[in-house]
Amino acid sequence: MNNTHVLIAGEGGQGVQTIAEILARAAFLEGKHSTYIPNFGVEQRGGVSIAFAQISDKEIVFPKFDKADIMIILCHRAIKRAERYFGKKTLYIYDSTLLKHKGIGIKATTLAKSLSPKVFNMIILGFLSTKLPIKKQSVIRGMEEVLGKKFRKNPQIRELNLKALDIGSKL
Repeated sequence: MNNTHVLIAGEGGQGVQTIAEILARAAFLEGKHSTYIPNFGVEQRGGVSIAFAQISDKEIVFPKFDKADIMIILCHRAIKRAERYFGKKTLYIYDSTLLKHKGIGIKATTLAKSLSPKVFNMIILGFLSTKLPIKKQSVIRGMEEVLGKKFRKNPQIRELNLKALDIGSKL
C-alpha cells in the first residue's frame, strides 16, 4: 500500500464523519499515516456531508485529493456532490437499500433493521475495513476511542455497533 484515498458521502446524521474518523484512527493505531477531513455545509443534519480519509505508509503531504480509490455513497443526494472524485479505478460502494447504482451494493440499512437503524454506518465500516490493509481489531479500537463516551453512557450501543461491524466484515 502506498496511499489510499477514501471518500465517504451521505446526508448529515448518517455517520459519514464517524466512519471516516474511526477509519483514520484505526490506521493511526497501526502506525500508519492517516488523515481525516470533514466537509459539510452549515446544515450538519440533513445536508450533504463528505469526509476525506487517507491511509498511507508514508507521510501525507495534503489531506484532500482529486480522485478517490474507494468511494462510499450513502444517499442519492450525495452522488452529484461526490461524482467529481470518482476515477476510472475507483471502487464504488453504496447502500443498495437506498440507492441503485453501479459498483458494490450493500443492503446496510436492511441489515441494520434487526439491530438498530442507527448502526447501518457500522455495517458499511465493517465492509470497508475488508478492502483496506487495516486489522479488524484496530477498527474496533478506533471505534472505542471515537465513540467511547457514548459507549460508557450506554454499553448497549457498544454491543450494537460491534455486531454491526461484524456483519459488515462478513459480507
